[in-house]
Amino acid sequence: METCFNYCNPKLAFFSSDERKWITRVRKLKEQHPDQVQIIAEPETNDGCIYCKLPADWLRIGPKRQVNMSDERKQELAERLRELHRRM
Repeated sequence: METCFNYCNPKLAFFSSDERKWITRVRKLKEQHPDQVQIIAEPETNDGCIYCKLPADWLRIGPKRQVNMSDERKQELAERLRELHRRM
């Protein structure tokens, strides 16, 4: 078994694997994020390996966590952080 993650630049990476769990994961990510994942070769035509292009900051082969936080919540957390710094 082999899995490889190659960075081309800070924004782009190529990923290849013959492991079933990663093949399944890449295919699901392609369905969820078709504009960010490009499958270049499918295992059926590439000696059992999937080969794809995806964002380099998906180091764990997953999208970045997106936090939708209200401005009030951001201010509340900032105040808590300031208070912790004052105590130190």
